[in-house]
Amino acid sequence: MSTTLADQAGATLTVEGGMFVFRMVMPDLAEGSDATDAALMLFAARSDLFQGMVLWDQYEAIYRVYQRRLAQVCEEAGAFTNLYDPLCQVAASYATVRGVRQHTGEKFVDEAVSCMERVPAIGVLLRGGLLTPKQFRLALDQTAAVIDTDVLAVIDAEAADRLRGAGNLTGPRVTEIVAAVVAEHDADAAQAAREAAKPRKKVVVEPVDGTLADLRVTGTVEDVRLAQDSIDAIIAGVCPDDPRGKAVRRSDAVIALLTGKVFACQCAGDDCPSRAGVDVAARLATVVLHVVARRESLTGESDIPAYLDGFGPITAEHARDIAADTDTVVRDLDVTDLLGGASQPSNGYRPTAACDALVRAVHGRCTHPGCDMPAYRCDLDHVAEYNHDDPAAGGPTCPCNLNPKCRFHHGLKTFVDGWLDDQIVDANGVIWTETTTPEGITVRSRALNHWLLPELGLLPCVHHDAPTTSRPTTESDPGRPRARTAAKHRYRMRMRAYNRRTRERPAGPSSAVETPPF
Repeated sequence: MSTTLADQAGATLTVEGGMFVFRMVMPDLAEGSDATDAALMLFAARSDLFQGMVLWDQYEAIYRVYQRRLAQVCEEAGAFTNLYDPLCQVAASYATVRGVRQHTGEKFVDEAVSCMERVPAIGVLLRGGLLTPKQFRLALDQTAAVIDTDVLAVIDAEAADRLRGAGNLTGPRVTEIVAAVVAEHDADAAQAAREAAKPRKKVVVEPVDGTLADLRVTGTVEDVRLAQDSIDAIIAGVCPDDPRGKAVRRSDAVIALLTGKVFACQCAGDDCPSRAGVDVAARLATVVLHVVARRESLTGESDIPAYLDGFGPITAEHARDIAADTDTVVRDLDVTDLLGGASQPSNGYRPTAACDALVRAVHGRCTHPGCDMPAYRCDLDHVAEYNHDDPAAGGPTCPCNLNPKCRFHHGLKTFVDGWLDDQIVDANGVIWTETTTPEGITVRSRALNHWLLPELGLLPCVHHDAPTTSRPTTESDPGRPRARTAAKHRYRMRMRAYNRRTRERPAGPSSAVETPPF
């Protein structure tokens, strides 16, 4: 059984007789039902869909009050001042009734006006339950600097379309999807925001208690990312027996660097090479900050945004500034290099450098739903397992079968029974990943950065898939005993093939088949 998140799409919010009426898909609690666990899981994880629906109706209600107040004061000369404008007046009433401060009331009314006037297409996604309230506000933040109403209308429509077709959404994914659209269509606004932020660089010290204080440094995204990676590289130089937690080691490393002290391991072992101090220079030499940009963006022929690993989309001009830095190494990457093969000639299991970089770039982050680990901190996983004994019978080393997974989710798939993942390239060259839980719930996600590398999924593969035409079964073929791992891999391959055939089967009178963008 494969149950998708669309099964909760029946949730609705309506107004009947002056009352709000919620209708939600309730789980099948019948004892012995095969779908019980899946139904319970879906209800527990997705029954909050109504929150976006309720918020949209709240926005719509306060917006109607605002519109009437605006019409009233416009008819009365001297009805308000710059301080007590219509938005302020409505916000004051809302704050009084809600029991919140005036600032909170003004923020809510401003969000309502933005939802109805500035980004109505994204607002529709909130109303439909696709975006949570928090995700909607993150999308609003990304469009705040756009002033041109015509450009904003284009951004609103395209961002809503990308969000609608993205599959599984998290806060960082929403932020990066909308930021990429804004950077592409209003590079001037993005650049202006960047320039306006430069004077806000600062170092702030605030007391925490009698013995501790916070040291907060504000810098450019690339500098902060480099600093964070540098700190992590330094603390990785201590041995596993160091008694400090990761947060404490980070704090000690920063203070040691700033004060010129030695950062050393605090384990009790006399033979630990790091007890005398970590070789900071050697650790820092391993730190690399990855930015992926199209060649035409670096030459100034295009304003297509670039992607900064661990942060998200940045403007083309920002990428050009990074490329011009004397410490930056620029390497050409040609997608057509994959036409000759995506694996190393001496080892079919290992991808080429070009394949590795392209796969990490197009996915951007860990492909497991809900995880936002940056791609360059992840393992590259063969979705269909590579067969070391018979490579032709296993999953190929190819962009169609590789994606980044953080160490935890890589291990979850590998060692915990019941998890199944798949990767599909649709007719438009869009790469989709699927993750099915042990309860049979399938979550689909679109490659985060397809906008950056749209041609990757259109490249013809040079491998041949292993034959997987039989119906899945949990039993091994009679007379052909296999090791447990080999049997598990075989079963997963057959399950993927079966799921794909089920997905591609024409819809009958009583069935509905989902097709991309799902």
